[in-house]
Amino acid sequence: MIKKLKANSVQIIEVMIMLIAFLLPYILNIPSWFGDYLRDHKPEPEIGSFLPYYILRAGNTAIALGLLFAALIAIRSYNKELVMNNYNVYHDYPYGWYWFCAKVLGIKKCNLILVPIYMQFKLVIGNVFQDYPLDEAEFPVIEAEPDCTIEKKNMIADLSEVNLVLEDTYVIKAKQIPFRKKSLPTIKISRNDGNSHTRHFSPKFVNAVTEEIRRLPEVNIINIYATTNPMNTVRISRSAFRMADRGNVEHVFVYQQKRSGARKFDGKRYKIY
Repeated sequence: MIKKLKANSVQIIEVMIMLIAFLLPYILNIPSWFGDYLRDHKPEPEIGSFLPYYILRAGNTAIALGLLFAALIAIRSYNKELVMNNYNVYHDYPYGWYWFCAKVLGIKKCNLILVPIYMQFKLVIGNVFQDYPLDEAEFPVIEAEPDCTIEKKNMIADLSEVNLVLEDTYVIKAKQIPFRKKSLPTIKISRNDGNSHTRHFSPKFVNAVTEEIRRLPEVNIINIYATTNPMNTVRISRSAFRMADRGNVEHVFVYQQKRSGARKFDGKRYKIY
């Protein structure tokens, strides 16, 4: 918990600054300082004169909102180049916190390393941040990479709910899939032969996933089980799922893999859209 607080220390301090800016007029009762001025003066036509006059006349609420707005402008300007999640800790924060940091505090960049896979999909597909900077040297492209393997089972006529297994950094075994979902139509796309756990950017893998999604008819639900690295997750999210009204998938859910033991996928599903 301490590490997570340190990782978000800038945002926490900024929230405290905004709170202090809003509460300060009520604590100090600022209009009372200018009682004589408000009684003896009339506003001049220049904006620099009448605007402060009417803010003071409006009382603590107007002053509080003005200070809060000024603090927010300064904070958003400071955060333009700030990258969220640069601390070496597991960043399993609620979606609301990510949204607040991006849309209110004005943070435009977010590092997706050590972010849960379901949250990576949700942030990218939802276009929460403007940029997800990743060092290409950490995810090199494999020269002469072999084609991906695609396995399909239980492909019945009714494809209203489909499992999509994305085998990237780690192999995914059938026993790791939630029992109640095993009988569903399943598409497994793999770039991993089980001999390597290295993280690579794989254009072939991304293209294979995108093509399989677009080949599907109208689908009500897709359940994703993935061991994708952040670079491939970003590309898959953008090319296969962020298609607005052109998409053929009504709902997308991601199941998060447990971090210990047999690393089964948790029975809880996370709705992406």
